[in-house]
Amino acid sequence: MTVKRLLNKLSKAQQDYYTFLAKECFSGFSNAEDNFNIYRYTSSYAWLFHSSEFFWKALTVLSGKYFDLSHEASQADMAKISNDLLSDDYKIRAYDILSKFQNNRRDLARYGYYEKGTVTRSPIEIFNRKDTETGLNEICWLVDRLREIHYYQIFAAPVHIGVLSGYIAARNEKPCSYYPHSEYRKKPAQWILDLNNIMYDDNESKLFQPSLTSISNLNSGTFSIVINPFGEAYPELGNAEGIGFKTILSYTRDGGIFVNSGGQPFVYSWDVSTGSHQLLVSFIPAFSNIESSYLEGIPKLSINTNLGIPHEALLLKRYFNVETEWDDPEKDIVGPKEVDIQFDQLLGDDTKPKTKANVYRPAKELSDKTIPLAHCSDNSIWGNVYPVVAVKFGRGFLIDTGMSLDEEREYKVLLDIIRRLCIIGYQTLASPSPLASICGSNGIT
Repeated sequence: MTVKRLLNKLSKAQQDYYTFLAKECFSGFSNAEDNFNIYRYTSSYAWLFHSSEFFWKALTVLSGKYFDLSHEASQADMAKISNDLLSDDYKIRAYDILSKFQNNRRDLARYGYYEKGTVTRSPIEIFNRKDTETGLNEICWLVDRLREIHYYQIFAAPVHIGVLSGYIAARNEKPCSYYPHSEYRKKPAQWILDLNNIMYDDNESKLFQPSLTSISNLNSGTFSIVINPFGEAYPELGNAEGIGFKTILSYTRDGGIFVNSGGQPFVYSWDVSTGSHQLLVSFIPAFSNIESSYLEGIPKLSINTNLGIPHEALLLKRYFNVETEWDDPEKDIVGPKEVDIQFDQLLGDDTKPKTKANVYRPAKELSDKTIPLAHCSDNSIWGNVYPVVAVKFGRGFLIDTGMSLDEEREYKVLLDIIRRLCIIGYQTLASPSPLASICGSNGIT
């Protein structure tokens, strides 16, 4: 069935209410995944109850209805959900899943032992690994339906898009002013002006409603998509991965789309307390070759090394499982290289066959969680690589831009990709996915 857009038909209060409920559904499921992965099955089940409840309540409010104060959904509650959101078959399946999560089991998961006749049952006995994994997969189906519906709602023009201001939270901080490989627009406000001039197709309506945002505001539910204009750097509190990075992860995992403007994401942190940047990983000596020689007739061995960074030390690999091409002085690959790139089909049928771009740190291989937005095939430098990819993370996506945005050309290419993504590409991102890919490396393990 085709999901219809209902959000803009609601009052501002109803829109905010729906956004809150949808975010709570996604966040609850993320918490259930986390507890499952550390073997806290009862706590995982408690969050599944939370997520399942906010699923049907979010869709009820989106349908222009309200619900009674009840944890469990009745058939009458399911009937309140608009057929423009869930077909009758999907409603039947959703109710079948929800009806398995009885209130007495909710009380057991939240409050521990409860009396049943003369027998007291332990939640540890009831909520084992197998039972919890089954529950996760069932609620995953509900969450996947809501994510699909949610993307169709939030990408109706004008799309609320945020640009990181450089702050974490307070105005007395020293905002980020470091732009490695994203030098063309060196003030976030310049991004706002450019985004504000992008129109929806050829009509007079604006595609975006842009505004600056601190990192502390990411999880407010305000922004469908957020741009980090600082390239390989991002604002942080301290000189290591901390609250800034964790907030970005949370925003993305719970349904947000986070666009990194250029280069390798999360290589440098900018400490808003000191106003300085820090490389988040250290270069390590890597074995290159051994040379033998003689000194006054005595054999001598020389071990040559070069400096490198193991992919596992990079945040992009550790959290998103993406590897990129790195500098290789022996092959004369240092810095950005101009090559032909081509947009992928999900960005629209009117894409140009090829365009020139300075590519830097392109993704090397695709996984089941990586969707190409632009690719570079059969070049003499790297072979097949992917300069711009959407990386699935929980319910959201990281847009990894493996280009150098030090010049206007690449900056405009990225703006065009963002425009196309918000007009048509979101439909691919919203498409239902197999359970294994939703409950995967950042979910059930």
